[in-house]
Amino acid sequence: MKTLKFTLLTLLSLLYFNCDNDDDNTNNVCDSNYVNAAITTAFSTANGYDDLAEWMDLETHEYELQINASGEICTIGYQNPSTYTGGYDMEVINNTSGGSYLGTHTFSQSGLDYQLITPVVVNAGDYITVKRTILPGYTALNQTVGRILRKSDFTDVPYPVTQGNVVFSGSVFYGAGGPVANIGQPYIALGFKVY
Repeated sequence: MKTLKFTLLTLLSLLYFNCDNDDDNTNNVCDSNYVNAAITTAFSTANGYDDLAEWMDLETHEYELQINASGEICTIGYQNPSTYTGGYDMEVINNTSGGSYLGTHTFSQSGLDYQLITPVVVNAGDYITVKRTILPGYTALNQTVGRILRKSDFTDVPYPVTQGNVVFSGSVFYGAGGPVANIGQPYIALGFKVY
């Protein structure tokens, strides 16, 4: 009987101390698909959007969103168009707290490419600006295009658009023309690690 009690106590202890209660952020991982899944679902064909792989020939593609969860933005995902192999300045700015990331990245032309960034901390409800700006030295206007999701009837996006814990609140395109506001949703994905 003592052996059975000891075995049960040991088994219960192992289960208790090895379970994840999500209060420990050291074992949470960066979910690169966090914002990508929200963009794909919210701006889907079923919801009246077209996925335009290479559109909007302006230097900066920018949008604002709100993440209603606390954590950190840990990756950025983008895809270079077929007309450009160079780099972009990628920015993530927490407009509420002032935290930010700015780095130069070059992405794959064959698909969405996620790259690690210095984390930007987010408290639930913070407003975040995300933007990509083509680097100086591009040689043709068609190199400034990027992937966006646009209403099939060519009307402006009716922001705010909510999908799960993510609220997309506006977009703007500018540089070498523009600004053009809310004409489409830039396809710039973010990875998020929930605390």
